[in-house]
Amino acid sequence: MLAAVRGPMTDGHRQVLNLLIARYWKPVYSYLCKRGHNNDAAKDLTQDFFTLWLAKDLFGRADPTRGRFRAFLLSSLDNFVRNAHRAAHAKRRSPPGGLVSLEDVVKHEGLALEPRDNETPEVAFNRVWLSELLGRVLRSFEQECKATGKQAHYELLRRRIIEPALQGKEPPPLRSMAQELGLTEKQAANALITARRAYQRLLREEIRIYAASEEDVASEVRDLFDLLARP
Repeated sequence: MLAAVRGPMTDGHRQVLNLLIARYWKPVYSYLCKRGHNNDAAKDLTQDFFTLWLAKDLFGRADPTRGRFRAFLLSSLDNFVRNAHRAAHAKRRSPPGGLVSLEDVVKHEGLALEPRDNETPEVAFNRVWLSELLGRVLRSFEQECKATGKQAHYELLRRRIIEPALQGKEPPPLRSMAQELGLTEKQAANALITARRAYQRLLREEIRIYAASEEDVASEVRDLFDLLARP
């Protein structure tokens, strides 16, 4: 559980804030953009929002009996942007000594976020949350496959399942992918089954970082795949 900031911000607090921003800034930023803030204002407010979360120990106050962490974060963000004076004083509230630079995070990760005209701020938040979550798990799966010499499993999962789901495009035929990877079609099908199981395991491990219970993990997985199935 994160500790609240008491007094000047320490290096430890900055490390926590760095972690929060690196993990969750994109869905928060997307939400703020859909609320009408321009690029610079949205980035300032994103950093300010996480500073406030750390200062008030809102992670520690999350009540698992009142909803999932993602919903709690979104509700807190909605309450935050309703207070218009916070936007006007965002820079003034930044603690001395500096925080992680969101500009540096953006340059490192890239800002590959395409706003969608028909989205509400809440839909944008959930879409980007899902995309970031699945992407982090896919990167973990890639590392695992490289360590075990199962790169074909990664390619099959990425190109047949994850990218088509996130990008809304048709997956390449299994037969052509099998030929490309030097496998029979049956071998490719079996590898894909194994890859999906491993990916689901890693996905649950990722969700456990913020879920309150195994029931919460299962519920979040179902909810996320419902989001994934939406047009």
